[in-house]
Amino acid sequence: MPTKSSFPSWLSNCLGNSEAEIRRLLTDESALYFLIAWSLFESKCFQGFVKAEDIEDFAERASPTIDLTALQESAWHFYERYQNPTLRKRLMHNKNNPRLLELLAKPFSDIRNEEIIYLLVFVIYRYRNNIFHGNKGVQSWLNYQEQIKHCTRVMQVMISHAETKKPTMGYGIQ
Repeated sequence: MPTKSSFPSWLSNCLGNSEAEIRRLLTDESALYFLIAWSLFESKCFQGFVKAEDIEDFAERASPTIDLTALQESAWHFYERYQNPTLRKRLMHNKNNPRLLELLAKPFSDIRNEEIIYLLVFVIYRYRNNIFHGNKGVQSWLNYQEQIKHCTRVMQVMISHAETKKPTMGYGIQ
């Protein structure tokens, strides 16, 4: 049934958040950029749908050709962040991921390229799930602005890399 409500009003009703919080979210570029980048990332790098079990295969495929230089800062940020068990628990919602734990147990200098990609994509995947499927209110999304910006930058690098391998997006990506 069509709605005559404004988009912010409709979204606030759907998400059970105040319209003021929804308007705050909609004016925040980091959240908007993440959501747009996610759509492109999922389409371009995962043929339309990301599942957790696909991440390792993607990391192995991308690692030989992707330039990790642009990913190092974000990789270190998330590696260091999730050394903290409380922050890791929030990311995972008490779900166990032995692969992530194994990776985080290594010194950063020992992490291989495909593991860096795995870490980054897995974190992005979890942020996406927490945004869309988690029980977090909209206001909490804005509390993770730094992490969301890292996720978006990583997706930009990976989307651009995928586009250089198989152009499908029109005018190309810089």
